[in-house]
Amino acid sequence: MFFNKLKFILIFPVLLVIGLAFVAIPATAVTPVLSVPDEVANVDTEPDTLGIQVYGIRAESVSFELTITFQVDPTVANPVNTPVTGFEVEDIDLVAADSNDRIVPGGAIASAVQAKANGSVYTTTITANGNVNTVIINVPTAAANTPGEWDSVAGQIRGNAPTVGADQLVVNILRSAAPPLTLSSDRSIPGNAPFTVTLTSSTTITLTRADLKITGGSVDSLSSDAAKRVWTVTIRPGVGIAQITMEPSANGSYIFPKGTFTVDTTGPVATITGTPPVGGGVFPMTITFDEPVQTGSTLVPNEITVIGGSITALFAIPNTNSYVATLAPNPSATSVKVQVNTGAVADAGGVQNVATPSPAHTFTVVPTAPTPPGTTPRQGTVTISEIMFATDGGANEIQWIELSNTSKTETVALDAGTGWELIIENYDNPRANNEPLSGTINFKESGRVKTISPEQTVLIVSANGRNSGTTHAKGQLFEVTRVFKVYPALAAEFGMRTSRDAFLHPTQGFHIKLVDGRNNLVDEVGNLDGSVRTSDRPTWELPNGWTEDGDRTSIVRRYREYNPRTRRYTNKGIAFDGTLREAWIRAAETSFLDLSRKNIETWYGSRTDHGSPGVRAGGALPVQLSQFRPDLTETGTVVIHWTTESEVDNAGFNILRSQTRTGEFKVINAQLIPGAGTTAERNTYTWTDTTAKPNVVYYYQIEDVSLGGERQTLATVRLRGLVSATGKLTTQWGVLKRSRD
Repeated sequence: MFFNKLKFILIFPVLLVIGLAFVAIPATAVTPVLSVPDEVANVDTEPDTLGIQVYGIRAESVSFELTITFQVDPTVANPVNTPVTGFEVEDIDLVAADSNDRIVPGGAIASAVQAKANGSVYTTTITANGNVNTVIINVPTAAANTPGEWDSVAGQIRGNAPTVGADQLVVNILRSAAPPLTLSSDRSIPGNAPFTVTLTSSTTITLTRADLKITGGSVDSLSSDAAKRVWTVTIRPGVGIAQITMEPSANGSYIFPKGTFTVDTTGPVATITGTPPVGGGVFPMTITFDEPVQTGSTLVPNEITVIGGSITALFAIPNTNSYVATLAPNPSATSVKVQVNTGAVADAGGVQNVATPSPAHTFTVVPTAPTPPGTTPRQGTVTISEIMFATDGGANEIQWIELSNTSKTETVALDAGTGWELIIENYDNPRANNEPLSGTINFKESGRVKTISPEQTVLIVSANGRNSGTTHAKGQLFEVTRVFKVYPALAAEFGMRTSRDAFLHPTQGFHIKLVDGRNNLVDEVGNLDGSVRTSDRPTWELPNGWTEDGDRTSIVRRYREYNPRTRRYTNKGIAFDGTLREAWIRAAETSFLDLSRKNIETWYGSRTDHGSPGVRAGGALPVQLSQFRPDLTETGTVVIHWTTESEVDNAGFNILRSQTRTGEFKVINAQLIPGAGTTAERNTYTWTDTTAKPNVVYYYQIEDVSLGGERQTLATVRLRGLVSATGKLTTQWGVLKRSRD
């Protein structure tokens, strides 16, 4: 203690310094006020009870904060805090007692005090031992001293006085069991790998392994969040265990519901799907496992048994449990059996699969079509794929119907037998004039359109008109043998007085039926019943054939085919029922809206039309690469980026590398990099070459692989190993076009 902390009475002592008289005036007493966090509600018998709540019945030390505030007359409404000097941790008296009120010497200690608010407030941390239930805190008289101040007017020192004693503070430490904890839900555990469960508390707790009873396994690790309210328990299953339980231990401090976890002891089970095309040929199949496979456990073709065919391509679909493979049946095969071999993959817990599916999946292959090509309604090779019906009689508002042949090998003879016919029923409004009549187009008897080549289309147009004239890989889209002009050939049949007249009802609706030369129904579409003898009402309203900008838009048929978003095939090539509204979508609402930006501009009538006449033709949507760029990163790896503007039947890509432009290029990706199948949308890809060496000149090639196994090199670029991390070797669309010429 300093001298000014001793108890004494100042009775106006007179101090003479250099002839001047100083008079010390006694100050109003300054009192330390003690406070701690009060975590226990007051009770009637002890309304001033202070308590620190501790959850857990084990004898653990407890820490809490003590605040000492020095105030002048703390009993008034708004006491004034007063700075003091000389206050130290030694000025705090602590007495600790156990649950039997026996004094525990050294049972509570205080940390060094921290001064705040200009020395009027001090804080310290009190730590009580695990066997302490009560801590009595006191700050005695003269624990600190008010510094005082000089009154120059009165010539006196004011306020220089020791503090008085504090009111004793009694803190009770209440130890009790925590509220019930919440346990994560029961679930199935893949394999025998460690797994985690969580215990969540509404308050801070200290959980130990002694609080847990594990049957069928053991605690691998135990951790919590910063607030010690969410605890993560990692459990390691025992050998050969099928079920694990976790519950509170008999001597534990916490309670929670019992958790039951079933160990999955079976490996991944495969489901194989796909639809072989009528007439044979390669087709995609999907292999889907019922659970995620282990990282690094990758399915490869030689781990699949195929009887009656072979696999030409296999790649994983990212972020799924599925693979897509291209299956090629043998020429004489009537069925193909496919099964994933035992031990081909393993689940996340390391459990390998058995031969799956069991028995093997069998595809039935029909080597020849039961009817002439294209004669199965909506499932054959010829369908009505797109219709432009909107017209107000403008010079360039040509109506047209597109027929598509989706066969890769068969040419459809429209003049076979008695001739294929397009039978059109138009809406009949007796009170209207100049509306198109119902009529029939026989391709054998009229026009120059006699065949539809494989993967090609033909157009039936109201009259000759302006068109894009775009040349594609397999010929002119709108050459004379691919465009049937109704007005010159059958104007009277459809009641057309001029070439501007419609042959399809442009607002109310129509029914279009396609039959082959044997009078077999091939396809039918529209919102009428198809009988010219009835004046039926439309079963659904035609979509608006005009956009908000006043441009025309066709309606495009929906087909069940490869979906680039789900990366799955479902009955590829089968058209939706064209007599239903949901089978059609306006071209202005599809990705065909941007075809002109992709160098696939195609139109018949007006350049502002939204449509895609001929776009289903072979070669109209090849894999069009618009960018291919390798970048050298700071870590020395090469990251390759590329962008496609459109893709057709694209199984995926290979990246090839060579140290010279004319040298041998070798594939460096272990698996085919999945493509987007068939799409007119832009897709961006990234792949990392982790085997590239520094200070070596590399040339990279990219090749696409079709679902039929065909390969095509798209571009070659050069990367220098000394390129900086920020330097980018970029090849744009124009350069790529030149490199492929």
